[in-house]
Amino acid sequence: MKNAGAETASQYSGGDELPQDGRKICKAVHQYSKGKISSEDMDVLMDIGHGCMVVKNYIYQKYGGIKSLSKVYSGYEIDSEVRAARFREKIGLPSVYFSASVSRALADIKIMWAQVRNGINDAVSRNERFSPEDRHYIRFVLKTDICYWNILNEKAAPLPEKIQSGYEKVIAELGDGSRERVKNLNRYICRQTRKRLHRQHTDNELYFTIKKQGYRYGELDGTHGIFLATKINRKRIFIPLTDQNTYDRMLDIKLNPQNRTIEIIVSLFINIRRHEDYTNEVGISLGLWNMITTSTGNVYGSEFGRMQNEISDYILKEMRQNGKMKACDTKKYAADRAKMDAALKNYINREINRMLESEKPKAIYMAKLPRNPGMSMKGTGDTYFLKLWRKGFVTERLQWKCRKNGIQITEVIGKDIGIECSACGKKGHIEGERFQCQVCGFEENKKINSAKNAMIRGKTGKQLNKKFPQTKNEKAAKEMAEQ
Repeated sequence: MKNAGAETASQYSGGDELPQDGRKICKAVHQYSKGKISSEDMDVLMDIGHGCMVVKNYIYQKYGGIKSLSKVYSGYEIDSEVRAARFREKIGLPSVYFSASVSRALADIKIMWAQVRNGINDAVSRNERFSPEDRHYIRFVLKTDICYWNILNEKAAPLPEKIQSGYEKVIAELGDGSRERVKNLNRYICRQTRKRLHRQHTDNELYFTIKKQGYRYGELDGTHGIFLATKINRKRIFIPLTDQNTYDRMLDIKLNPQNRTIEIIVSLFINIRRHEDYTNEVGISLGLWNMITTSTGNVYGSEFGRMQNEISDYILKEMRQNGKMKACDTKKYAADRAKMDAALKNYINREINRMLESEKPKAIYMAKLPRNPGMSMKGTGDTYFLKLWRKGFVTERLQWKCRKNGIQITEVIGKDIGIECSACGKKGHIEGERFQCQVCGFEENKKINSAKNAMIRGKTGKQLNKKFPQTKNEKAAKEMAEQ
């Protein structure tokens, strides 16, 4: 098995890059068990995993609703309540696993609330019935926990003094009849919250977290590994590891009972790199076949489409031969899919790295892709091919690598970016792989033209969540700004 932990650590041991000004980014490092774990030890870990799952579901159920919103962000009150309920003693789980599971569950709840607020903000931006004052009020409420909690729970509790003046100022901006407007806006906030809020639940007992007090790295019979706490006091089990690395933070443990192996995920904060020779500005266009095309005319990931197509063909072949459910249940199918997916992800990472090293960008501009690409693709094979398009993974890896290397990445408005002429700004048309402008006669590869437009839009301020300067066509400018 690949020594992933040691390899990742070596990436940050030095190099030509200069460290940035103290800013850090989170990096996941993986460690793997060596050989097969005994059945007895795997049963012990499975029992711990089940207990951690129970703890998470307890926290989700008890503190995932609107009444607990005011408690979630501090955590101290919840910790005291759980301790007073003696829930840990009831399930017999060591505190190093119990408190870590509580923390992870609260983090999941916070993420859910962040998604709810972001969803409401997006809905408010798209709703043309709201005035700028209405939007200002709703966004103020969503950013102020105590105001948001009071509205959701129909409370009229007094606000802290430092918030009260700001709240009154926002209400005053609503003008005459503001009290009735406030009531309507509050009802809107409640409806949108109920629409997006859900009780979380997990059935995953193969993934749990341990605090640093619950393990230690060491050797047993000349083999390096990790000693993990069990439910029995002062008894630990030894897991041999494939690398020699040691860490001193919370660890995430992922069990694989079928192969009797475990994977350890370590979250590290590393310095963002600074490349003095990265001085270029580049526009890019993501594609289904060629992964990335740049405004400089270069293509990275030319095998991207072929590899995705191979996965699509394999899935359809197995489904035709064995049926959809039977194909998904076979070990051979799962192993082959995992191997093909891993090869594709490795390829994506390599090509993004190659692009950054070759283009040396200080800023990248790209169009935001729609969730459901508007492509009319006929045939079962093409449909599966489109569904398997890893645009989300490519975007996520690209954004992460840009943050890691101190590169600014900006998403721009994507509407009509492919049919707009990058030379004169007028609309042209596409024939095959070529873009043609009938106004100025400009011709170019359609992906290169899109990449050039991305850079132009990024440099001229046509970015997401940015307001554009007023133009003669104010309505069109407003619609573009709110997309």
